[in-house]
Amino acid sequence: MSRGKQKSDEEKLQLIDDQISAEEDKKSKIDEKIKALNDQKKVIFDDQKAKKVEALQEFIDKSGKSPDEIMTILKEKMK
Repeated sequence: MSRGKQKSDEEKLQLIDDQISAEEDKKSKIDEKIKALNDQKKVIFDDQKAKKVEALQEFIDKSGKSPDEIMTILKEKMK
């Protein structure tokens, strides 16, 4: 039984180069997806942080004390 035509070294190298190119394309698409997900994550994290700052500001306002007074109280408690 014949095995068919053997590929030349140049053909083998070209096939490998084609495979590398295809894998690099896949990697590029995955990197783009990861970047988009990280961007979404940052937006959510920033939103959470803003909500916490807003809640803290409301607490300070309701306390009747200035931010400097609150900082002084917190620093004393940390000692």
